[in-house]
Amino acid sequence: MALSFVCGSAFAVHEKYEEGYVFVPSVVNTESDEVAISYLGDKVIYSKFDKKGKYKIYQAAVNDTIELQDTVDVPELRDLGIYGTVAYDAAANKIYFSKYEKKTKDYMLYESTNEGGKWSKGKRLNIKGIGKYRKSGSTLVNAGWLYRAPGISGFLNPNLAQGGNRIYFTSQFSSGKGGRDIWFIDKISDKQWSMPQNIGDSINSKSDQDYAFCSGDSLLYFASKDSSNVFNLFVAHKVGEDWGDVEMLDSVYNSSANDYNLIGNEKGLFFISSRNSGNGEDIYRPSQIPEVEEQLAPFPWKLFNFDFDRDLFKPEQQLDLDSLYNTMLVYMDKYDFVVKGHTDTRGSDEYNQKLSVKRANRIRTLLIQKGIPAEKMKIEGYGESMPLIPNAQTEEEHAQNRRVEVDVIPLPETEAKSEE
Repeated sequence: MALSFVCGSAFAVHEKYEEGYVFVPSVVNTESDEVAISYLGDKVIYSKFDKKGKYKIYQAAVNDTIELQDTVDVPELRDLGIYGTVAYDAAANKIYFSKYEKKTKDYMLYESTNEGGKWSKGKRLNIKGIGKYRKSGSTLVNAGWLYRAPGISGFLNPNLAQGGNRIYFTSQFSSGKGGRDIWFIDKISDKQWSMPQNIGDSINSKSDQDYAFCSGDSLLYFASKDSSNVFNLFVAHKVGEDWGDVEMLDSVYNSSANDYNLIGNEKGLFFISSRNSGNGEDIYRPSQIPEVEEQLAPFPWKLFNFDFDRDLFKPEQQLDLDSLYNTMLVYMDKYDFVVKGHTDTRGSDEYNQKLSVKRANRIRTLLIQKGIPAEKMKIEGYGESMPLIPNAQTEEEHAQNRRVEVDVIPLPETEAKSEE
């Protein structure tokens, strides 16, 4: 394996993708929520429910374009009872994960070792101070024991650090700052881990914090909820033995929707988001904005000749869609877009007006699915009022009028500069 432990990247992985990149949905996304993404060596694993409502864990390779491919279902991992993210120690060929215990009605940390190509039965971690319960009362540390009410605390979303000797995790101990907080345990020996310790006030607050991901033991990525109860992505820098200098990641990472569960190393960077996809929670990956000549393809962009009385996209025009998408990425910082629908002159004015809007919406939806933010595009329908070929007679001429055009709308600052 290239990494000796999961947070082996020694650089600020987020900075690599701030300039010249946008984040787009991965091709592995489906109508179901894709959640809990983790590195497992040089592969990525994630979870979702299939169409029949069955919980599954999938494994995928990362290709040179930072896209997931060769996705396979891994029932062996699902059968371990894994819930949430997985922390992988390549040196020990071992994973740490959270599992629900019916006996304690709680989520606890487990480990499993890959032996001969198969994962061993999960073994609960021996964490100092964990093991005694009382039926009521708040969580507190007393006489070396951490007492907690079953079903309240939980050990969730582990992430490995310090060469496999520290595990960061999320918990809702009532002795925390409020809601979910990030805690850690340190390895005392092969058979025991230390008592849980709160990561500190610079990261934890009264809102929920979750999905810690350590990079090079000097950076800690995590998600924190804002006043709107939406997750945003942050990074904290190590200052001595403490975490400080917390900053919210650039707008390329954070949207008005949930953005969380960031992971990154030399293979690439991924996170979960509910932005613009229409599919709920999806995996997002970086896509490099293509280098183009100074003279860009002109707008309005005329394309997508539809069949008569139809608003369906033709698969043979996929290359046109890809080309439009790549050009929109270049223009996106300075322009919004308007998607305009048109019809031929056959049919009533009222019917054609509605059909033109449907055609424009069809293309807008496809562009959203590829990663163009929904708020960057508005819809206009012109019906049969603006034909490219007036008084069309042949079917070929009518076909050119059945189209969608995409045009640019300068942002206010762009207009101001052009007037100077």
